Amino acid sequence: MPFLEENNMIDQDDLVLPQTVDELVKLLNEVYPEKSPSVNDKTNEIYFKAGQRDVVKFINTLKERTEK
Repeated sequence: MPFLEENNMIDQDDLVLPQTVDELVKLLNEVYPEKSPSVNDKTNEIYFKAGQRDVVKFINTLKERTEK
Protein backbone atom coordinates (compact mmCIF):
# COMPACT_ATOMS: atom_id res chain seq x y z
CA MET A 1 0.00 0.00 0.00
CA PRO A 2 1.83 3.11 -1.17
CA PHE A 3 0.09 5.48 1.24
CA LEU A 4 1.16 3.45 4.24
CA GLU A 5 4.72 3.13 2.98
CA GLU A 6 5.03 6.86 2.30
CA ASN A 7 3.58 8.10 5.56
CA ASN A 8 4.38 5.25 7.97
CA MET A 9 1.08 6.00 9.67
CA ILE A 10 0.22 2.37 10.30
CA ASP A 11 2.56 -0.61 10.41
CA GLN A 12 1.50 -2.89 7.56
CA ASP A 13 2.37 -5.96 9.62
CA ASP A 14 -0.31 -4.98 12.15
CA LEU A 15 -3.07 -4.68 9.55
CA VAL A 16 -5.71 -7.38 9.39
CA LEU A 17 -9.02 -7.51 7.60
CA PRO A 18 -11.59 -5.97 9.96
CA GLN A 19 -14.40 -8.26 11.06
CA THR A 20 -17.21 -5.74 10.59
CA VAL A 21 -18.15 -3.17 8.01
CA ASP A 22 -17.94 -0.44 10.65
CA GLU A 23 -14.36 -1.45 11.49
CA LEU A 24 -13.45 -1.54 7.78
CA VAL A 25 -14.90 1.92 7.17
CA LYS A 26 -13.06 3.27 10.22
CA LEU A 27 -9.76 1.78 9.02
CA LEU A 28 -10.18 3.12 5.48
CA ASN A 29 -10.96 6.60 6.81
CA GLU A 30 -7.79 6.48 8.93
CA VAL A 31 -5.58 5.20 6.13
CA TYR A 32 -7.04 7.45 3.41
CA PRO A 33 -8.21 10.62 5.22
CA GLU A 34 -9.74 13.71 3.63
CA LYS A 35 -6.67 15.82 2.94
CA SER A 36 -6.03 18.77 0.68
CA PRO A 37 -3.10 18.36 -1.70
CA SER A 38 0.15 20.20 -1.08
CA VAL A 39 1.50 22.65 -3.64
CA ASN A 40 4.55 20.36 -3.80
CA ASP A 41 2.53 17.29 -4.81
CA LYS A 42 2.91 16.07 -8.37
CA THR A 43 -0.24 16.04 -10.48
CA ASN A 44 -0.28 12.27 -10.83
CA GLU A 45 0.04 11.88 -7.03
CA ILE A 46 -2.90 14.23 -6.51
CA TYR A 47 -5.06 12.22 -8.93
CA PHE A 48 -3.99 8.92 -7.38
CA LYS A 49 -4.76 10.04 -3.82
CA ALA A 50 -8.05 11.58 -4.94
CA GLY A 51 -9.01 8.24 -6.48
CA GLN A 52 -8.17 6.42 -3.27
CA ARG A 53 -10.30 8.80 -1.25
CA ASP A 54 -13.14 8.59 -3.77
CA VAL A 55 -13.39 4.85 -3.16
CA VAL A 56 -13.57 5.46 0.60
CA LYS A 57 -16.29 8.09 0.08
CA PHE A 58 -18.27 5.59 -2.01
CA ILE A 59 -18.02 2.95 0.73
CA ASN A 60 -19.05 5.55 3.34
CA THR A 61 -22.10 6.41 1.24
CA LEU A 62 -23.09 2.74 0.91
CA LYS A 63 -22.73 2.28 4.68
CA GLU A 64 -24.86 5.36 5.38
CA ARG A 65 -27.60 4.07 3.05
CA THR A 66 -27.79 0.75 4.88
CA GLU A 67 -28.10 2.53 8.24
CA LYS A 68 -31.24 4.43 7.21
